[in-house]
Amino acid sequence: MISRQFQTLLQRSRTTTHLFQLHSLIIKTALDSDQYSISQFILSSCSISIEFARLIFDSLPNDPSMFAWNTIIREYSKSSVPIESVKLFSQLQRVGLKPDKFTYPFVLKACGRCSIVGVGGTLHSSILKTGFDSDRYIGNTLLKMYSACNVIGLARQVFDEMSDRDVVSWSSMIASYVACNCALDALVVFQHMKSVNVNPNSVTLVSLLSACTRLLNMSIGESIHTQIIVNNIGLEVALGTALLEMYSKCGHIEKAFCVFNSMNEKNLQSWAIMISGLANHGRGEDAISLFTQIGKLDYNLTACHFLES
Repeated sequence: MISRQFQTLLQRSRTTTHLFQLHSLIIKTALDSDQYSISQFILSSCSISIEFARLIFDSLPNDPSMFAWNTIIREYSKSSVPIESVKLFSQLQRVGLKPDKFTYPFVLKACGRCSIVGVGGTLHSSILKTGFDSDRYIGNTLLKMYSACNVIGLARQVFDEMSDRDVVSWSSMIASYVACNCALDALVVFQHMKSVNVNPNSVTLVSLLSACTRLLNMSIGESIHTQIIVNNIGLEVALGTALLEMYSKCGHIEKAFCVFNSMNEKNLQSWAIMISGLANHGRGEDAISLFTQIGKLDYNLTACHFLES
């Protein structure tokens, strides 16, 4: 009965005040000794206040469950202080617990965000020793960690050693090369991807269009555009913006404008790239017209956006 009441109240919690009230109920009813209830409480608390969740986590009378550890580590990996995930991982090991296949990706993500490749490399060694390197999700996260730390050679090594690659693996490798200014290598990986019959998704195509933009290779860019049309892939914001930027930077402003006008949804970057493209191609009046239109929308367009585009 108490457990059901607790679950109902937990689902209705929206503020830290609600959480404090629930915590009082947990203590009064001794639910703080129930691993399932306390794990669910920490999970829900994280979505409201990670600081409160951490306070509860650190004050538990019994050792937290592995689920609770993974929950708090995951939330910190997404937070403004991802280093806390790494610290918690070290704490987990000190108390004698073994990380599972869910723990490693969260900590690897934190390492990438903090650019601490040394810790990431140590995690890589642990992954190899425990046999988790065969887990595709862990492999993909490991690849992204090395890429985020700008160690493209190790990212490629992880990719080459993966026995089971999916579209995320291929997309991550392509994006890694683009991020490291190795656009030609990104296109080579794409050719390999096609040769093994893995179909790209919109994330892959955004990276490939970025590679074409950097290389000013409109031929491949147009073939990607054709692929988008043939496969009826929707021009969501990121893909449409990457496509119009490719055409604009390659000197085909009319095609860029057509893409821009066909996009159902645009963001600030879409507008800035289109306005800059028009201005750079001698279409001042059109650029001013667009700038006037954006003034009527709820955007805060500054000079920085034009410099970035």
